Amino acid sequence: MEPIPLHKVAIVAPFTQFLSAIGAPFEREFRKAGLPVCALEDVNNFIPSHRFWTFLVEMSFKEGIPDLGFRVGKEYGAHCVDPHLTNLLVQSSTLYQGLIKASEIINRTVSNCRVGLLQPPNSQYSYFFHQPSCSANNPAIEQIGWYGIFPFIGIARMFLGAEWLPEEIGVMVNHPPSSFVSEQFPDTYIRLAQPYCYIALKNTQLSLPPLSHQSIATRYPASPHAALSTDFVGSIKKLVRSYISEENLNLELVAEICEMSQRSLQRRLAESSTHFTELLDYARFDVAKQMLQDANNNITAISQVLQYSDATHFARAFRRIAGISPHLYRQQFLN
Repeated sequence: MEPIPLHKVAIVAPFTQFLSAIGAPFEREFRKAGLPVCALEDVNNFIPSHRFWTFLVEMSFKEGIPDLGFRVGKEYGAHCVDPHLTNLLVQSSTLYQGLIKASEIINRTVSNCRVGLLQPPNSQYSYFFHQPSCSANNPAIEQIGWYGIFPFIGIARMFLGAEWLPEEIGVMVNHPPSSFVSEQFPDTYIRLAQPYCYIALKNTQLSLPPLSHQSIATRYPASPHAALSTDFVGSIKKLVRSYISEENLNLELVAEICEMSQRSLQRRLAESSTHFTELLDYARFDVAKQMLQDANNNITAISQVLQYSDATHFARAFRRIAGISPHLYRQQFLN
């Protein structure tokens, strides 16, 4: 069975941060869309794509920001892809290598998303393109389509300069851009109703090296990149991990997210020799390990975050997997 379509929180966070900065009540709509606010605490978490699309459409409508995706992309640039991306791309020898590396990273952050570099024969241009995870008739394309343009420009600017703009861009939307969008591209040709989104780059630019470290604004330290799961059970594990602090995290909720019956979900898990309780136990264990490495998190607080009835119950569950108590596990890192 195909994995559940997911979005990495690294892609989602710029939207919630932008909305928070303008005073929009995004948490209410986030929860209304069935998304876990607790997942936003870690950029390596994953949330269900179809619920994220619902959230975007609703926030754009209720806040009266039809070009929300574009505004977020402009604000965060390359960091829309991942907050650690610039730290990685600055190590690339050329723009060409940077684009290839960025493509590999982005393709691991969103299900059914395709990013790459098209190089037509006998052309002076190459096209850094983005085939979004949602289709052209999905209402969310109004946000996703424009959202991907400025991160691409931000990546290119690491090699071409802070003011660089492409001579041509393509978007999947089929109506003219807002005046705000048009103002950002005074000399750029914008092609509408394209099969994918893209920016055009001169082939002569592909061999250019990155700018110096001093000219790259990195907001976060380097961090491991969590990748999408390529199987059904793996995607369920990602979901359970992201919803771990939700009070209603149970088989019924996960089945609803997967858009299948509880019995079907149980059968799918059994076919992979696992069951929901086991997935939940290991997801709680993974979060507990991280929290125990911070001395400011006491055992009682951790048990509450993980929705255990009390600290004793949490300690027993932790010992069943680790073979040692949470207290002893913590001592390994703090001593």
